Amino acid sequence: MKAMELDHDMLLNAALLMEREGGSFAGHIARAFYVADTTNRERLLTAFDDLFCKFYRQHHRYYQINKGEQA
Repeated sequence: MKAMELDHDMLLNAALLMEREGGSFAGHIARAFYVADTTNRERLLTAFDDLFCKFYRQHHRYYQINKGEQA
């Protein structure tokens, strides 16, 4: 998986989790993502692909676990 392949909602979920649980550096990257224009957003996704993918996978796992509990 590459961050550029994720849709906007997926990236937003990753950024929200980065901001909450990723520490200072990841939180700053997430906040930059929120305000970036299209060009700079692409630059962030390319430069920090590993962070966005890691936090999206964490979000997805958390969602799947909690979804199963609600059923």
